[in-house]
Amino acid sequence: MSIYLIPLLLIVTVLCIAAAIYQQLAADKEMSENVLTTFGTTKDSRTLNQKLTNLIDKRIVKRSTTSPLEQKLIAADSKMTVAEFVLARLSFGGAGFLLGWFISDYLFGGLLLGIAASMIPSFQLNRQIRKRSTAIEAQLPDMLALMSGSLSAGYGLLQACNVVKHEMPQPISHEFARLIKETSLGISLADALDHMVERVKNEDLEMMVTAIHIQNEVGGSLAEVLETITHTIRERIELRGEIKSLTAQQRMTGWILSLLPFGVAIVMMMISPDYMMGMFQPGWTLLIPISAVIMIIIGNIAMRYLMKIEV
Repeated sequence: MSIYLIPLLLIVTVLCIAAAIYQQLAADKEMSENVLTTFGTTKDSRTLNQKLTNLIDKRIVKRSTTSPLEQKLIAADSKMTVAEFVLARLSFGGAGFLLGWFISDYLFGGLLLGIAASMIPSFQLNRQIRKRSTAIEAQLPDMLALMSGSLSAGYGLLQACNVVKHEMPQPISHEFARLIKETSLGISLADALDHMVERVKNEDLEMMVTAIHIQNEVGGSLAEVLETITHTIRERIELRGEIKSLTAQQRMTGWILSLLPFGVAIVMMMISPDYMMGMFQPGWTLLIPISAVIMIIIGNIAMRYLMKIEV
């Protein structure tokens, strides 16, 4: 019985160490921010752990393969840093590897489950991005109507953005709060709007910002332009909703057909590892899993291309 408890204890140990490191980093980060805010200390007074965390973030972000990760964390409005997210992925992957190795008695089984487990944080991050983007997209017409009304009442553009910050709910109000904060730090309003577009990555919002830039150069009534854009965006959102409802079954079918083989392979590897390892022996049988993966990827790309409709 003690033999079976060893892998479980290793998994618990890995998760506890990861949780302790994350809490320590979060506590140091919060403490340093409070000290800097209260006493106005300089960067030299930061703790060693905070410096190490920032160093890890800089080293990771400098690499081209991980620089988009920081953009995803910003788009999801996540409080995690790049180093903390990488630590979470390594923790999930290590725990999955130990659990798979314990169940199947094969390193390959642990590798499969470890890879699948390491994808959980990325899946959750992408889910947060989609959820936040959908919420912002739904709030755009009301936000544009509020800005148009504020401009018609005689407010300036920055004042209209401040009205959106106070009157609109999350998450659009949080984005405009960032915009107001950037302008208060000396960044121009045009650049702050461009930064918001980079964070949100929404075509309708980009169209609104483009219209504001053009209006600033050529002049004209920005309130009337925003009213026209509001009408266009409402129609596009309605059309997108109809398209999503019509293609929901096909999209779900594509996800099921793409993920089901991998899920079945992992389960079979856990249940009968000797049977599954026969396909991974040197020889012509190795072509079976390779061909299956290639055909799944091609089929998924084909289904996504057929269901892609530009609005």
